[in-house]
Amino acid sequence: MRIAAVSDLHIRPTGEDRPLVDAIRARVQDIDPDVFIIAGDISDRLSVLSDTLSSLRLTGATCLYVAGNHDIWFEKDSGLGSLEKYSKAIGAACQQNGFVHLPDGAWIHDDLAFVGSIGWSDYSFRRAELGIPLTCYEAKEYRGATWYDVFNVDWEFTDVEATDLFNRKLQYDLSTLGPTVKRIVYVSHHLPFRELTLYKNRLPWDFFSAFMGAQSTGEIVAADGRVVLSISGHSHVRNVIDQGQIKAITVPLGYGRPLDAQYDRLAHDAVAHIELLPDRTELVDFRTGDICDGLPYYSVDQMEP
Repeated sequence: MRIAAVSDLHIRPTGEDRPLVDAIRARVQDIDPDVFIIAGDISDRLSVLSDTLSSLRLTGATCLYVAGNHDIWFEKDSGLGSLEKYSKAIGAACQQNGFVHLPDGAWIHDDLAFVGSIGWSDYSFRRAELGIPLTCYEAKEYRGATWYDVFNVDWEFTDVEATDLFNRKLQYDLSTLGPTVKRIVYVSHHLPFRELTLYKNRLPWDFFSAFMGAQSTGEIVAADGRVVLSISGHSHVRNVIDQGQIKAITVPLGYGRPLDAQYDRLAHDAVAHIELLPDRTELVDFRTGDICDGLPYYSVDQMEP
């Protein structure tokens, strides 16, 4: 099975990213996948997310999506809250535009299943040696550095509670696959394995690394025994590790945009080409690291028009 995968497009609502979307689509078409996966963070606006899914839908391929943390930011204008977006609205937008929202249910092909979740963070990726109080992670602020979910995710769960809820749903999805499923691809936005996280021995980067994922999620994925591939995003740093029998990769693009508006190279690096073979997983010309390094960035507070 040939898979194309990408995440963290962070499409701006002003229309400036249309050439990027077109380049991503062209790159996916070149790969000619059986399955096309987007692992979250298209936009904090449901309308932009829906329009982007419509533009990226491929005929002849199964298109799969999992929401990211930015996708579930609440919307003041429409009144859409984070829980409503994740549990209903994003799934409806996927269905309308030819995508399967994996958190709503697995997609199964013969003996292979794709299972998905937004995942979440419970601070188990934090560096304890930094001595940062747990209350700072709970408040998502340390010495002026702020994790923006604190302003934009309006459900009443704590991070630990949210992680537990998503883990329980993942366990349920895995348990209901049945005996005919022999292999599983796990798709998430947050990282399931600490080893995928990049630490730089500086702040605030290593403070923010605590919000990348949860070790407990990775333990569930590894314990199942059928998972052979894990695809996630969120960190904006592309990585690949072998975790037992699992090939785990991150496939983010990020906030960077080329000044010359030449998106072909960026799209080529952003969309992973994965060959899932009966006995192994191969990555074709997979680019690791921050593919937006050196490109002009727009920050989170510049996402509004």
